[in-house]
Amino acid sequence: MFKISNHPKESLQWWLARASSIDMNPKFQRTDRVWKSPEQAFLIDSILNDFEVPRLYVIDFSKHNIPELNQRGKRYAVIDGKQRLTAMFAFLKNKVKLHRHFRLETDPNLSLGGLKYKELKARDAKLAALVEDFPPEVRVVESDDVARVIQFFLRLNKASKALNGAEMRNAFIEKAVDAIRVLSKHPFFRRRIRFDTSRSQEKNAAAKILLLEYEGNAAETKKGNLDRFVKQPGLAGSSQFKKALKNATKNLKVMQGIFHDHDPMLSAQGHVPLYYFFISRLKAAERAGVRTFIEDFERERVAYRNRTSGKVNVALNEYDLASRTTNDKKSIEKRLRIIRKKYALWKKHHS
Repeated sequence: MFKISNHPKESLQWWLARASSIDMNPKFQRTDRVWKSPEQAFLIDSILNDFEVPRLYVIDFSKHNIPELNQRGKRYAVIDGKQRLTAMFAFLKNKVKLHRHFRLETDPNLSLGGLKYKELKARDAKLAALVEDFPPEVRVVESDDVARVIQFFLRLNKASKALNGAEMRNAFIEKAVDAIRVLSKHPFFRRRIRFDTSRSQEKNAAAKILLLEYEGNAAETKKGNLDRFVKQPGLAGSSQFKKALKNATKNLKVMQGIFHDHDPMLSAQGHVPLYYFFISRLKAAERAGVRTFIEDFERERVAYRNRTSGKVNVALNEYDLASRTTNDKKSIEKRLRIIRKKYALWKKHHS
């Protein structure tokens, strides 16, 4: 069963009064990111200046509850429009101000820039009421079909902004997806990495690490293979999967101890699975100095790439060539082989 209908028109105040019954972060939502203040203020500007605000989509669990999606036991969950609803609620809670250059098009001489909701209400109650009484257009989904809801979410987001692989996998309701979410919140990802995570790239790196650990060797980490992997563990045997998750968690703690906060050596997502597999397969006694080695190795690579003349370094040429296709199994194998040889030579030189 899958049905979409219009929710009766209710004011923004009505929805705010029921905020506790709305799950703003159901499992399939792609990211925890919230709009920054200027983005939120721009939406309030649109309401006050009578511009159209895109509709919201929510799922109503009151008639057909789906435990896999409604883990918090709420009546509603936001399918599309989380950022817009969050911004509108934030303004009514005085957490967002009008932009300092805000201009009311019907009366440009009014000086309202920088006002919070309570200040706007004190200055002009009728204008404040435009926000309070604003009726967002809300479409309601009723369904007892998990797969159909997920497909609807993915299609909505593809229509508005293409989802990357990590965001699409995050919408799946699978055991591996839950494990990837847990890994991506590990202190290593919270504190050590330096690459952008606004579109769930830490989840992508976590998925690759878990896949490599599950396979126990170099493996294809392309989107298609990762998508298959998140649906596979239950069929392949839970003991193998549990062992992979346990090892990944343990080894990320090792990685956390080796790298620094916002480490420049971790500024590219593509490096992380490779460094993980390289370091996690070293014995504890062999890890001393490994970060210094990586720093020296990357410095050597950059210097060689920028050279204008000099002797050809076959190993560095092969490494850079393999780095162009970081998700290929052969690329991972070749780079691992080269970096291991380089590390053995480095250790001899620094012993």
